[in-house]
Order: sequence, then C-alpha cells, then structure tokens
Amino acid sequence: MNILILGHGAWGRAVGGVVERLQHKVTIVSHRDSAWPAVRPDYVLVALPVQNIRETLQHLPSPGVPVLSLSKGLEITTGERVSQIITEVWNEPRVAALSGPTFAAEIAAGLPAICTIAAQDEQLAKEFQAILHQPSFRTYSSGDLIGVELGGALKNIYAIAGGACHGLNLGQNSLAGLLTRCLAEMTRIGVHAGARAETFAGLSGIGDLMLTANSEQSRNFRFGKMLAEGLRVEEILPRLGGVCEGFPTTRSVYVNSAIPVDSKPIVTQLHAVLYEEMPPAKAVKNLLGRAARDE
Repeated sequence: MNILILGHGAWGRAVGGVVERLQHKVTIVSHRDSAWPAVRPDYVLVALPVQNIRETLQHLPSPGVPVLSLSKGLEITTGERVSQIITEVWNEPRVAALSGPTFAAEIAAGLPAICTIAAQDEQLAKEFQAILHQPSFRTYSSGDLIGVELGGALKNIYAIAGGACHGLNLGQNSLAGLLTRCLAEMTRIGVHAGARAETFAGLSGIGDLMLTANSEQSRNFRFGKMLAEGLRVEEILPRLGGVCEGFPTTRSVYVNSAIPVDSKPIVTQLHAVLYEEMPPAKAVKNLLGRAARDE
C-alpha cells in the first residue's frame, strides 16, 4: 500500500513508522506543499494541528481516497470535528479517526500502545486497522466516530485541568475526584452531540484522559501545571515545544451555544483561567463551591 501522511510533526512521523513496520510505503507531505507527490496513494493520514487543517486542505486537491484523521481537537470558528472538516473541504465521506492513549515519543520508540479507529462505516475502520494493527500498536474498531473524535479532543481540555491540579499541589484525592468529574462532563458533552456514552469509558475517553492528565509528556498537562505555578498564557505557549490543542479546544467548547452551560462547568472555569485571567485557585474555589447535587 502507498500511504501519504499529511503533516511532518512528531506524531505523523511516529505513525508513519508504525505503518512502515507492516511493509507499506510511506510518504510524508508537508503542510506547506501545494501539490501531492507523483505517487498515487491508497490512503491519506492527516496529522496536522487542528486549527490549521482547513486552510491546508484548501490548498491541496482532494486525493480521492479514504482519509484517517490522526489529529485531536475541535475547530474554534465552527466547533467542527476533524472528520467534518475533511468531508466539507475535500467532499470525501470516507473519513475515519484514530484516538487513544498514545504519546508520539513512545510510539516512535516501538513501545506497546493501544488505540481505537472509528468510522461511521465500520468496514472503513477495519481497512485502516489492516495498515496499522500489530503487536506493538494494537487497534480496536468502532462505529462511534463522533464519540471517538470528541473523546480525543475533550481530554486535551481536562489534561490542562489535571496539570493545574498538580501545580496547585491539591493532592491525589483532588486529582482523582477532578478527573472523575471531567470524565462525567466529557460524557455529557459527547452524548449531547450524538455520541454513545460507553465510548467515553474506552480508550479514546478515559484511556486518553488518564494518560494526558497525569504526565509531563503531555503539553496540555505541562501547560496547566505552569499556569498554576503563576506563569501567564503568553509566557507558557512558546515553552511547550509544540501545539497545545487543549487551549483552542477549550475556547471552541465554551463558545458553542449548542452545549448547555450547566453541562460544562469545568470547561467554563478553565476558559475563565485561560482567556479571562482568572487565577487557577479561584477557579478551583468556584467548582468546589457549587451546590450539592446527585452524581
């Protein structure tokens, strides 16, 4: 198979290495390119920062083959998932998404990882499984494209919250409670959008949340931790060494009027920290001070 990967960052290169281990030919295309290579692809994998995807795709003709999104996030201006952007710009309905607890450095090193590939047509998910699945990169298929994409996007928000919890030295009890409520909020938002609740109990939900909200390898985690330690947003972003998808995704979810305000209290408080200069400790106080309610 000829596989084109759009995006030459660490994540795109890591997944390229996974594909090559199954003897497929991989060509990595830069977001700066205005034309496809001469080789005719069988599949295209998109590994770009979410806020740059629409503009990049508009500069390239539709490849006319199935596309797998490796990107996790939501577009700020529209609130759309990556698969929706790809379908709109390229008029390509054959779109799937990969998500789950996967750090690029560990994938590149060949360490074992497990993830989910989702598509509305589960047969398409299985096609992508065939070019990725192996002992060191185990894949599961799902028909819940909405849920898998939203899990991958929303966990970036809550990873910032997890990092802030660490930075404020609130303890393990607080962190466990926070992440449990983050999972509940993620599930509410997902179900409201048409996802299956059980998807968020899987790899793209709790799996990815557990990873990114507890590790210094996560840019979102480090971002939240540095915020809690007193640094300002504009000071932190250049230090991360890459895109912090949770920052724009928080904005996208907050401004989305289709998501009821009472369904996203953690997002609301985190937005105030990121965009309104509220001290993280104040956001914690606001969350803890909410009225008692049923779980």
